[in-house]
Amino acid sequence: MRFQTKKDILLMTFFRNNARENLTKISRLTSIPVSTIFDRLKEYEKELIRKHTTLIDFKKIGFDIKVNILFKVKRENRDEFKDFLIKNENINSVFKVNNGFDFLVEAIFKDMNDFQRFNDAIEKFNIETKQEMFILEDIKREDFLSDKTHAELLFAERV
Repeated sequence: MRFQTKKDILLMTFFRNNARENLTKISRLTSIPVSTIFDRLKEYEKELIRKHTTLIDFKKIGFDIKVNILFKVKRENRDEFKDFLIKNENINSVFKVNNGFDFLVEAIFKDMNDFQRFNDAIEKFNIETKQEMFILEDIKREDFLSDKTHAELLFAERV
Protein backbone atom coordinates (compact mmCIF):
# COMPACT_ATOMS: atom_id res chain seq x y z
CA MET A 1 0.00 0.00 0.00
CA ARG A 2 1.28 3.45 -0.86
CA PHE A 3 0.13 6.81 0.37
CA GLN A 4 -1.92 8.24 -2.45
CA THR A 5 -2.61 11.77 -1.27
CA LYS A 6 -1.70 14.40 1.27
CA LYS A 7 -4.83 13.24 3.13
CA ASP A 8 -3.20 9.87 3.70
CA ILE A 9 -0.09 11.51 5.12
CA LEU A 10 -2.12 13.86 7.28
CA LEU A 11 -4.29 11.08 8.67
CA MET A 12 -1.29 8.88 9.43
CA THR A 13 0.31 11.66 11.48
CA PHE A 14 -2.86 11.88 13.59
CA PHE A 15 -3.00 8.09 14.03
CA ARG A 16 0.71 7.96 14.95
CA ASN A 17 0.29 10.70 17.55
CA ASN A 18 -2.78 9.24 19.21
CA ALA A 19 -4.46 6.11 17.88
CA ARG A 20 -7.33 6.65 20.31
CA GLU A 21 -8.20 10.10 18.98
CA ASN A 22 -11.87 10.59 18.23
CA LEU A 23 -12.52 10.49 14.46
CA THR A 24 -14.89 13.44 14.76
CA LYS A 25 -12.13 15.53 16.29
CA ILE A 26 -9.69 14.48 13.54
CA SER A 27 -12.33 15.43 10.98
CA ARG A 28 -12.74 18.84 12.55
CA LEU A 29 -8.97 19.44 12.60
CA THR A 30 -8.34 18.20 9.05
CA SER A 31 -11.56 19.10 7.23
CA ILE A 32 -11.75 15.49 6.05
CA PRO A 33 -15.20 13.87 6.39
CA VAL A 34 -15.53 11.35 9.22
CA SER A 35 -16.71 8.68 6.76
CA THR A 36 -13.52 9.12 4.71
CA ILE A 37 -11.36 8.91 7.83
CA PHE A 38 -13.19 5.77 8.95
CA ASP A 39 -12.78 4.12 5.53
CA ARG A 40 -9.09 5.01 5.33
CA LEU A 41 -8.45 3.73 8.85
CA LYS A 42 -10.07 0.38 8.00
CA GLU A 43 -7.96 0.17 4.83
CA TYR A 44 -4.77 1.04 6.80
CA GLU A 45 -5.61 -1.61 9.40
CA LYS A 46 -5.80 -4.26 6.67
CA GLU A 47 -2.58 -3.38 4.90
CA LEU A 48 -0.44 -0.92 6.85
CA ILE A 49 -1.07 -0.68 10.58
CA ARG A 50 0.37 -3.65 12.47
CA LYS A 51 -1.32 -2.82 15.77
CA HIS A 52 -2.48 0.05 17.93
CA THR A 53 -0.38 0.24 21.08
CA THR A 54 0.52 2.35 24.09
CA LEU A 55 4.04 3.48 24.97
CA ILE A 56 4.69 2.93 28.66
CA ASP A 57 7.27 4.48 30.96
CA PHE A 58 8.37 1.14 32.43
CA LYS A 59 10.38 2.74 35.23
CA LYS A 60 7.18 4.20 36.67
CA ILE A 61 5.78 0.70 37.12
CA GLY A 62 8.93 -0.73 38.68
CA PHE A 63 10.90 -2.01 35.68
CA ASP A 64 14.16 -0.09 36.02
CA ILE A 65 16.37 -1.98 33.56
CA LYS A 66 15.98 -1.55 29.81
CA VAL A 67 18.66 -3.12 27.66
CA ASN A 68 19.24 -3.69 23.97
CA ILE A 69 21.21 -6.85 23.31
CA LEU A 70 22.81 -8.07 20.10
CA PHE A 71 23.18 -11.84 19.76
CA LYS A 72 25.14 -14.04 17.40
CA VAL A 73 23.96 -17.62 17.82
CA LYS A 74 25.22 -20.85 16.28
CA ARG A 75 23.15 -21.74 13.25
CA GLU A 76 21.82 -24.96 14.78
CA ASN A 77 20.43 -23.03 17.78
CA ARG A 78 18.91 -20.00 16.00
CA ASP A 79 15.34 -21.20 15.61
CA GLU A 80 15.13 -22.52 19.16
CA PHE A 81 16.69 -19.31 20.52
CA LYS A 82 14.31 -17.16 18.46
CA ASP A 83 11.34 -19.08 19.89
CA PHE A 84 12.73 -18.59 23.40
CA LEU A 85 13.05 -14.83 22.83
CA ILE A 86 9.54 -14.52 21.40
CA LYS A 87 8.01 -16.33 24.36
CA ASN A 88 10.11 -14.71 27.10
CA GLU A 89 8.11 -12.32 29.30
CA ASN A 90 10.98 -9.81 29.58
CA ILE A 91 11.44 -9.34 25.85
CA ASN A 92 9.73 -6.27 24.42
CA SER A 93 10.98 -6.51 20.81
CA VAL A 94 13.01 -8.95 18.70
CA PHE A 95 14.62 -8.03 15.39
CA LYS A 96 16.55 -10.13 12.89
CA VAL A 97 19.70 -8.16 12.01
CA ASN A 98 22.92 -8.38 10.03
CA ASN A 99 26.53 -7.11 10.43
CA GLY A 100 27.76 -10.19 12.24
CA PHE A 101 24.79 -10.63 14.56
CA ASP A 102 21.55 -12.58 14.28
CA PHE A 103 19.15 -10.81 16.66
CA LEU A 104 18.66 -7.44 18.29
CA VAL A 105 16.51 -7.63 21.41
CA GLU A 106 14.95 -4.95 23.56
CA ALA A 107 14.39 -6.37 27.04
CA ILE A 108 12.84 -4.93 30.19
CA PHE A 109 13.70 -6.14 33.71
CA LYS A 110 12.68 -5.12 37.23
CA ASP A 111 16.26 -5.20 38.46
CA MET A 112 19.70 -6.70 37.87
CA ASN A 113 18.63 -9.96 39.55
CA ASP A 114 15.95 -10.44 36.87
CA PHE A 115 18.51 -9.60 34.21
CA GLN A 116 20.92 -12.17 35.65
CA ARG A 117 18.19 -14.85 35.65
CA PHE A 118 17.64 -14.12 31.96
CA ASN A 119 21.38 -14.44 31.29
CA ASP A 120 21.44 -17.76 33.15
CA ALA A 121 18.49 -19.02 31.08
CA ILE A 122 20.15 -18.26 27.72
CA GLU A 123 23.39 -20.10 28.49
CA LYS A 124 22.01 -23.31 26.97
CA PHE A 125 21.77 -21.75 23.47
CA ASN A 126 25.51 -21.66 22.65
CA ILE A 127 25.60 -17.93 22.05
CA GLU A 128 28.76 -17.01 20.17
CA THR A 129 28.67 -13.26 20.79
CA LYS A 130 26.54 -11.02 22.97
CA GLN A 131 26.72 -7.25 23.18
CA GLU A 132 24.63 -5.36 25.75
CA MET A 133 23.66 -1.68 25.69
CA PHE A 134 21.76 -0.43 28.71
CA ILE A 135 19.23 2.29 27.87
CA LEU A 136 19.56 5.17 30.31
CA GLU A 137 16.90 7.43 28.81
CA ASP A 138 14.44 7.44 25.91
CA ILE A 139 15.20 10.71 24.17
CA LYS A 140 13.00 10.17 21.11
CA ARG A 141 10.79 7.15 20.55
CA GLU A 142 8.16 6.22 17.95
CA ASP A 143 8.11 9.66 16.37
CA PHE A 144 8.55 8.85 12.67
CA LEU A 145 5.55 10.08 10.61
CA SER A 146 3.94 11.68 13.65
CA ASP A 147 4.45 15.29 12.58
CA LYS A 148 2.48 16.66 9.61
CA THR A 149 5.22 19.00 8.37
CA HIS A 150 7.96 16.38 8.51
CA ALA A 151 5.72 13.77 6.88
CA GLU A 152 4.88 16.12 4.01
CA LEU A 153 8.59 16.78 3.46
CA LEU A 154 9.33 13.05 3.39
CA PHE A 155 6.68 12.45 0.76
CA ALA A 156 6.95 15.75 -1.14
CA GLU A 157 8.54 14.20 -4.22
CA ARG A 158 6.46 11.01 -4.15
CA VAL A 159 2.93 12.35 -3.86
